[in-house]
Parts: sequence; structure tokens; C-alpha cells
Amino acid sequence: MPERHNRGFWLVAGSIGLACVFLVAAILYNAPMKETIGHAEDTLLVAQAAAQRIHDASGSFGTADAAALSAADPSHTYRDAATASIGLDDVSIATGPTSWAAAVQARPGACFYLHLTDAGGVFYGVGTECTGSVAMHATDPRW
Repeated sequence: MPERHNRGFWLVAGSIGLACVFLVAAILYNAPMKETIGHAEDTLLVAQAAAQRIHDASGSFGTADAAALSAADPSHTYRDAATASIGLDDVSIATGPTSWAAAVQARPGACFYLHLTDAGGVFYGVGTECTGSVAMHATDPRW
């Protein structure tokens, strides 16, 4: 009986092992992105709560501007509608008489938006421009 070679087995086993190494590396490489996205969303939710408190006290989102939010929530930096967010704890705010919006930069070129209306609408969005003015156009029901 001729001797059998197990070269095929090692070729398949090696390929599977290499694929597993690449898969684990990809998971570990992208793990910080999940935390960054969560941090950006949390920053927007904190800003939303502060804006809602101001709205409830004054009756309008128009008074929930960057200065008012800075006083209500000193743990974050708030900017006006035309000034872009530059990081996770930095929020660009746009206000109107019946709506309010915020944008946070998760990483360069990736921003999350939150848009509130007097009618109780809560809208979300993502994009590349991190200003409150752009966030005013968010219309998605979720991020």
C-alpha cells in the first residue's frame, strides 16, 4: 500500500487558522469604534436632556442655545450652529422657535445628529459635516 500524504489536510487547516487570525484582528481593530459611537450617542442624549429641560422651563427650543446649554451642562462644550463639532464631548447646536438640533463628531468625517421638534418628534442622522445647521435636517427614526 502506498504511503498517503496529508498535505491537503494541512493546507485546509492552515487556511482556516489564518482566517481565524484575520477575523480576531479585525474584531480587535474595530472594537474602539463601537465605544466611540456609543460615546457620541451618549453626548447627544445628555445634550437632549439639557435642551428639553430648558424647553420645559421657557416653552421654546429657541432659548436652548450653546450658551444656555453650557450653563446647564458644563461637562460638555457647546458651539453655535455654524461652528462644527471637533470631538466626542463637543456639540454643535442649532435652535429655532419650534425645533432644536445637535451634531457630534465621532471621528473625522463621521458625525451623529439629533433633531427635536415642539411636536414631540425626535429624529436622528449621520453625515460628514458636523454642524447643528446640518443636524436640523435629520429625519431618520433611528441612528
